[in-house]
Amino acid sequence: MDGIRARITIRLIDATSAPSHGELRIWDTDVRGFMLRIAKSGRKTYCLKYRYSNRQRWLTIGEHGSPWTPDTARARAKEALYQASHGEDPQAVKVETRAKSGTIKELFERYFVEGRIDKPLKRESSWKVDRTNYTRHIEPLIGKRIARELTLSDLSHWQAQVAAGKTSLDVKTRKQGRAIVTGGTGAAARSMRTLSAMMSWAVRHEILDQNPCGKIQKYRDEQRERALTEDEAIRLWKMIAEAEKAWVITKDFADIFRLIMLTGARRTEIVALRWPEVDFDRARLVLPPVRTKMGALNRSRYIVLSPPALDILQKVKRRGEHVFPSSVGDKPLVGVNRAWEKVRTLAGISDVRLHDLRHSFATFAVENGASLFQVGRALGHAKSVSTERYAHPTDAGARAIASDVAARFVPPNAPPANDDGPADGVQADLFGSLDDRPAKVLTGG
Repeated sequence: MDGIRARITIRLIDATSAPSHGELRIWDTDVRGFMLRIAKSGRKTYCLKYRYSNRQRWLTIGEHGSPWTPDTARARAKEALYQASHGEDPQAVKVETRAKSGTIKELFERYFVEGRIDKPLKRESSWKVDRTNYTRHIEPLIGKRIARELTLSDLSHWQAQVAAGKTSLDVKTRKQGRAIVTGGTGAAARSMRTLSAMMSWAVRHEILDQNPCGKIQKYRDEQRERALTEDEAIRLWKMIAEAEKAWVITKDFADIFRLIMLTGARRTEIVALRWPEVDFDRARLVLPPVRTKMGALNRSRYIVLSPPALDILQKVKRRGEHVFPSSVGDKPLVGVNRAWEKVRTLAGISDVRLHDLRHSFATFAVENGASLFQVGRALGHAKSVSTERYAHPTDAGARAIASDVAARFVPPNAPPANDDGPADGVQADLFGSLDDRPAKVLTGG
């Protein structure tokens, strides 16, 4: 099918339906050889048919959508025709340009190697998260795509696929291990951050011209945070002691859980704690930048120790560089998640994650009157907006504030506002004062 001839415009594109079979071609009347291909799937692609060295050639300009509109695609077609008329094959130039940027997969492999040089303070755990997001959600869907040619519609479609569970997977990883990948909006949000970080790195190194991820409306992370109530915290504290006494968990696991409850520290900050990081004289932990999320700012993280927390560390026997070492070599203790599963089940709080103890610390601090700034300093947050996500105060604090405001204008022991109405004397005085006013005022005349 030769197609139709018309000036390609947005209005024409919106009014044209996809064909039931094959493809529809719309040849532009302004620029010779410039056309729009509409597939039966609805995909719209700008192309150019031209001649170079007496041979017919095709150039795919790009898919309809940002940055390719009828005007931008037409301008590119004119540029390509100019190149061809001056002895330069635009298709060869495009292939060379694609080779410089490479596929998404090729760029990520460079990023995971060269990016470490550019980001020496980025934690190893963060690199592992990036690698997981890429392997599970990015590579399967767009790993083979040319990075430079990704459009906003491509990224939006990919993000929607991840959110819909397109990358869900259930595979055996080890002899007794499984990897269950569910996808969802949370996975889409995390994977988009990973992709955006890689593309920003590529822009800084002049591999890509722009990072299109910044123009995409992104999903928000799923809010799974859950703070303990005071009764739950008391019950958990007792259960940790009982589980340790009954040899359900070891003393090291019990001390790790206690320290996280008492400091609001992150799991890895306590599990991988080293003795040089413990300052007994000043009752605090001093974590180097590489060990904390503050590392990107090249700052150490200070964790203040309360007397109970300091007492726990003073009673730990030294068995190497790590405070809580593994039984095999001088490495951090392993099996923390399994131990936590046992304790939280016994305590009757099976929906509480180990990270939620950090949220509980923030909640209790805010309820005790601490400001978000103070809590943020204790948690190691660079921005107060992060602290707002961690603090989940109950209605008690808000109720106290509301009561303080009401006390400024509501007399003590005042009757409820929805009582039977004002006293007869008050009502008579009010109506009497109105009756004494001129009739013109009362009638609005």
